[in-house]
Amino acid sequence: MDDANDMENDGVSGDTKWQLEKNDVKARLEYLRASGDFSDCVLIVESGENVETFQAHGMILCMSSPKFEELLITSKSDSAARITDIEPRIFHMMLDYMYLDKIDLKCAEDASSVYKAAVKYNMPHLCEVSAKYMVRDMNFDTVWPILQLLSEFQEPVLKEECGKFMRKNPSLILAHKNFQNVDQNVVNMIVELDCLDVPEVEILKAVENWAEQQCLKASYPPDRDNKRSAIGRDILSKLRFLAVSQEEFVKGPAFSTTNDKGLLTLEESYAILMNITVPGSYPMPSGFSIDSRPRKLAKLRCIRKIQVAVPPTGFSLGGFTTPPPTMLSSSYTNTLDRVVALASPSQTATLGGKNFSLDVRVDHPIVLYGIQVPTLWFPVAAGPKAMQKEYDESFIVTVLDMSGTPISHTVFAAKIAYGSAIDINLKESVILQKNVSYKVQIYTTNTYFLSKKLCLVEDCPPVKFTFKDTAKVGAISTSSSLFSTGMKQETDCGFVTQLIYSVWV
Repeated sequence: MDDANDMENDGVSGDTKWQLEKNDVKARLEYLRASGDFSDCVLIVESGENVETFQAHGMILCMSSPKFEELLITSKSDSAARITDIEPRIFHMMLDYMYLDKIDLKCAEDASSVYKAAVKYNMPHLCEVSAKYMVRDMNFDTVWPILQLLSEFQEPVLKEECGKFMRKNPSLILAHKNFQNVDQNVVNMIVELDCLDVPEVEILKAVENWAEQQCLKASYPPDRDNKRSAIGRDILSKLRFLAVSQEEFVKGPAFSTTNDKGLLTLEESYAILMNITVPGSYPMPSGFSIDSRPRKLAKLRCIRKIQVAVPPTGFSLGGFTTPPPTMLSSSYTNTLDRVVALASPSQTATLGGKNFSLDVRVDHPIVLYGIQVPTLWFPVAAGPKAMQKEYDESFIVTVLDMSGTPISHTVFAAKIAYGSAIDINLKESVILQKNVSYKVQIYTTNTYFLSKKLCLVEDCPPVKFTFKDTAKVGAISTSSSLFSTGMKQETDCGFVTQLIYSVWV
């Protein structure tokens, strides 16, 4: 009896067989988390009037965070450590993660609070978990706390996903009622984007409406001085008045007798209008941007050059000679500059398949919109089919990140021309971060025999592309001229000839 009392006094439960019933370390830690047995530290967590005391195991806390290690070392052994910058409810979630490597997040607001706490206590893995939760089902209701968080912390996962979301819905973001409630940091973050695909006049209107709303909240009259004060010099310097047309400027932000409470004075309006009409013809007002570029991203192409020369015209291709010119599209007549994709094996294209992939790595972030691939050079069948100019094809294109997780999936089905090339636009464009490997996987309905190796490095300033081609193929049997689908090999002949992209700023 005395021994049992001693155990209770030491804070240890009377169940001495729990170790035998827990089959793994995770289950044992879960028991210790719930029971508090053998706890050796006390933490008082308070946020305003909300105060809660936690029993914990110092080793677990120190293993999870150098900040907690520092806190426990500096705290007196006979006193509780106090935490005043986390809500008790959020600290419960953090303890679950530290003990069990899992966290039960219910909403974006909780995930945002956990993220902030994880930043303070130097827990990068928990930052990543909460960030991924926030962007998992991003929509117009959940994006606002994420934008607010992003204005405080430059989290790469949040930045990429928010950038993607805003790029798809810029006008809706600016016109949304919640835009009026964001703070100055969020507005500043949006107007500094160089890739917001929306007319500048919409941005100017949205910012002025936001400034007017801030004045009304503070019970100030929404005149020019107060709106300019709400906007601040930093935001004003990033507004591209010179990127709007003369008509848009006169009907919109310019000073007039009907718009004497707008952002601009008469003198500023005159100077801006002069520079819109004739760039550099008049000094711009101090603090205003001279950038006249639209924020729309320019779509570019990375064209991969052929590494191995194409055989001369007239060579034998699986029993066929070069097809008549009428069977080739006008953009594809110079086969020396193209990748030839055949429907049957030949002397120069013995490997064919339906499964192609391209590893891509860039040294500057880009937005990937799509790819270009070759079509079959000409029909393989004799008779009426030999005169057909189109054939049925279905492409399944998947972009995978470095962990092999799909981040974009596209199905493209159509009748396509022989002897041509086809652009496949991704259903969801993706941002490729610098110095990270991505894979573009392509599945086809028809078998393509490739004969060309493409250059593995293409320099398209400011972006340098590094590639690796792979294709799962069959080969011509050594004992027969027939294609053997059972002989699976890999080839580094290239199938993706171009990447359609924009430079991500």
